[in-house]
Amino acid sequence: MFIYVSTFNIFLTEIFRIPAPIVFLTPLLILFRDETVNFEYSYEWIVFFIALLIYKLIGDENISAFLALIINITCLIIFFNYIIAYSRERLLLSINIFVGLLFISGVLMLVDHQYPIDNIRSMLAAETVIQRPSGIATTLFSFGYQMAALTPFLLVSSIVYKRSWILGVCLFILSICFIFFGMQRSVFVAFSFVVVPFLIFYYRAKSLLFLSGIVLLVIVGQGYVEKFSGEKNQLNILNKSIKQADRNENRDDLISENLKIIAQYPFGLIFYNLTWNQIAQHNFIYKTGHTVITSHNAYLMFITYLGPLLGLLILTLLYFKISQIIWHAFKQIKLKENAMLVCLSCSFIAVSLNSFFHNEWLLSESGPTHILYFSLLQLAKINTYKPLV
Repeated sequence: MFIYVSTFNIFLTEIFRIPAPIVFLTPLLILFRDETVNFEYSYEWIVFFIALLIYKLIGDENISAFLALIINITCLIIFFNYIIAYSRERLLLSINIFVGLLFISGVLMLVDHQYPIDNIRSMLAAETVIQRPSGIATTLFSFGYQMAALTPFLLVSSIVYKRSWILGVCLFILSICFIFFGMQRSVFVAFSFVVVPFLIFYYRAKSLLFLSGIVLLVIVGQGYVEKFSGEKNQLNILNKSIKQADRNENRDDLISENLKIIAQYPFGLIFYNLTWNQIAQHNFIYKTGHTVITSHNAYLMFITYLGPLLGLLILTLLYFKISQIIWHAFKQIKLKENAMLVCLSCSFIAVSLNSFFHNEWLLSESGPTHILYFSLLQLAKINTYKPLV
């Protein structure tokens, strides 16, 4: 249940008026805490605290979001440090539960296409759903992060664990179905940018055969896929693109205008005592009716508030260790001991790339991103752990 509420961004519910992560972490600490380990996440907690303090509390002036994220991050750090500790079995079990929950969410999305299940989804997400078709998520965008984490994991795990090629093909087709009917173009981009480099690193010269096969499959299936853009099949990624083109929705305009704002306030909005709403409310690019939207790029928004210098510094502090772990995993990609590390790395890269197109990321409510981040850190600790004899 702790992994469940952390994955699906469930914080306060009508049943529990105490933060859900605290509710389900407490019995774990009482029953399963490893008393022999020391606290090893001081660096990460301090960096997260400083980043959230500057970004959410000072910059966005959102004290509730700041406190909620601090509680979420702290609970995850305690879970991985004291409950998982150096147990590879516990970590693998937690990852399997995490992936299983995302898979169930994907299946519910497919069911939601044919039979609206808003009541079931609301009950599972502990909140009223806003958009459909989707899985255990209130919006399509949050569901996209779930699929960005799940789809690379399914395909990569079938390869690094040397499962049968039939299973690999089936998981690839299933991943494409989750993306296609989940209507997330950003997830498709992230999935492609992860799978292609992975195949090149893993198969080297042989990867040309696989890439050629994928291209051939796309060409052969193009005519079949195009029929989904008809009137009877409105809920898929093709029709979503057509609708947004008809409404002249252009993400490039949002990003280019955001870059102009960064150039206009080079030290960051916090140093000019301004918020995004104050800057964007008079900009027709970001004003839709009475609502002010963002540039739908989490990293640009972060740099907008903190400025390029401070923003890039904090991003470096947040991602430095993770980048080293991922690079090490890809350098020794065929080692059996690195199999899970490679799977987690591909998932984390994909979910991080997805943040270039939306607002959720490491410093916001993004359960899949947080779990993958700390799973990578903890697995790296376990791989280098040498107990004293």
